[in-house]
Amino acid sequence: MNNNQILVTVAIPFYNAEAHLADAIRSVINQTYTNLEILLVDDGSTDRSLAIATSFVDKRIKVISDGGNRGLVYRLNQSVLMSKGEYYARMDADDIMNRQRIEKQLETLRSEE
Repeated sequence: MNNNQILVTVAIPFYNAEAHLADAIRSVINQTYTNLEILLVDDGSTDRSLAIATSFVDKRIKVISDGGNRGLVYRLNQSVLMSKGEYYARMDADDIMNRQRIEKQLETLRSEE
């Protein structure tokens, strides 16, 4: 399979992350590798985080919110179960991805096969 045909899931669980969430999401959207499923998983935020997540218009983005606060481990496990990608990458809501992160990681992983 050609690398650009592989679906990669990127999950960002978040809780009250309005200060940095938009930058984190943009860093995923702007990856050089574009065959992505982007899961934005709200953990019951009480600030504007959910509004920020839902403001992005990109067919690759899925926003998940049940209103509850269950913690990071629960949300990571939830995102793994929802993931449709052959590979799964996660990041925190206050992180910024290098523009070539997914492309380079995928190249490295596929070169080992």
